[in-house]
Order: sequence, then structure tokens, then C-alpha cells
Amino acid sequence: MAPMNLHHLRYFMIIAEEGSISAASKKLLVGQPALSAQLKQFEDWLGVELFSRTGKRLLITQSGEFVLKYAKAIHSLEEELMANLSHAGELSKKEFVIGAQESVPKSILAGAISVMNKVKPVKIRVIEGTGDELFQLLLTNKIDFFIGNFRPMNESKEMLYHSLGKETVSVWGSKKYSTLKKNFPKSLDHKPFVLPGFQNQMRHDFERFMLQTGLAFEVTVEAQDTSLQKELAARGEGMIILGDESAKFLAKAGSIFKIGSISGIKEEYWLGMVKKNIDNESIKTIMASF
Repeated sequence: MAPMNLHHLRYFMIIAEEGSISAASKKLLVGQPALSAQLKQFEDWLGVELFSRTGKRLLITQSGEFVLKYAKAIHSLEEELMANLSHAGELSKKEFVIGAQESVPKSILAGAISVMNKVKPVKIRVIEGTGDELFQLLLTNKIDFFIGNFRPMNESKEMLYHSLGKETVSVWGSKKYSTLKKNFPKSLDHKPFVLPGFQNQMRHDFERFMLQTGLAFEVTVEAQDTSLQKELAARGEGMIILGDESAKFLAKAGSIFKIGSISGIKEEYWLGMVKKNIDNESIKTIMASF
């Protein structure tokens, strides 16, 4: 049996919608004799009568109704195909899933994504979570990369880490704390802070710094999310410790002010991955670019 002619299917569907050969002819810009011939060929191919004739009107038969249901479905699929064809290149792109620790500033994450896009056209999906959650996803191949500022104390031998860089860490606060710039860092003694949790390396580094300088401090809020820390600092709920690059947008807007840089403390960001995936050529290229 010869394959179905899609033109016949479309002509039949328009005739059924318009209710006559003459109306369908005007819509399709096809002559009536030619359209009648096409309909006859389609009926012969199917072996059924699609319409019963009543004067110039065509009444669709039960078989015609059955065929029309499939004609509409096929036409819908055809339109869907053409609509999605322009996105075929997107579908063929390799997808990389990045796990981003919640404490990583969005500017750092956005910068890493920009590098990846420049190196190789890929589709990128970002999943945020805590360090422990993301390490588990990485080890079970649910994500391709991990970007964070924390490395576990008991590192897995399966893991490979690549430094994305370091930035100077400073104490930041709202305008009401700006007077503490004078006599820094002694001015921090017994002052309120919004700090990340103990799973954050910078928290440990800050506490060690304060202990070594003989200063005390008060933790008013403990929050892992960097965005929340910034918002609380801008509201004057306490000072925060933050990398200079991460704070520059709020500082430029006048929401927070640098009280002073903390000597000896750097915020380091890491890209972590499972060693066995390093053989992937795309991953090699991206890792080299960092």
C-alpha cells in the first residue's frame, strides 16, 4: 500500500471544517475540480466514503468523523514539529548540572557560568543546597560540578578540586557601624555580628582571628545564606564578614560600608568534581579555562 499523502489529509480536514468544496477551495487557493479530484483519490486510497452529498453541501459520514479525529491529531503534531525544529540545536546541547553551595555569592556563581558558556555551548542547570547535600549528589552522579567555599574535612579519594580563586575578606556593616573604622580591629570588641554556620570555613577563620587579637563578639544571627546576611547587615542587625568582590554591589549602592579588612583571611572558592569524569572532553576544556 502506498504511503498516505499528507496533502490529501489536509485537504480533507479543511473541506470538513468548511462544509463544502467551494468554501474549502477559496481557503486553500486550489481550484474546485482539482480539490474534488484530490478528495476522490483520498477516499479511494482509504476505501471509505468520507462525505455524503446533499446538493452543494457535504455531510461528513461516520467514517469521515473517525478519519477527521486522526487528521487533526496528525496536523497538530506537524505544527508542533515545525515549532520545535528551531530549538533542535538546544536539544542536542550537552547539559551540565552545577551544584552551588548556598553560601557562594551569586556574582561568583554567575562568573563561573559565564566562563563555561564562553568555552563551550552547553545547557546549564543549577541546583543549590548545603555542602553535605551537594557532595552526595556529586558522588551519585546527579550533578557534574560542585562550586563552594567549603571542602569536607574527610575528603573522598574520588574527588578532585580546582581553585576558582581567592578574595580579601572584610568586616561590613550599615552606616551606624561606620565609626568602627577608626581603631579597627579593636573597635570590634563586644560588637554584634551576623555570621555563617560552623560548616563555613570563614566562620572558623574569623573566630580564630578574634581569639588571637583578644577580642570578644556577639552573634545576633547565624545564617548560612549570603543574601540573607547582606540584607540583615543593611538593616543594621549586625556586621558581617564578606569577600570584597561579593560585597561590591551593595557597597556601591551605599547599603553597607567596609569597616576594615581582616589580615590573614581569604575566601577561597572551589570547583569540585568526581575524578572519573575528568576523561570527558567537555569537562577537560572547562576545567582548563578556570
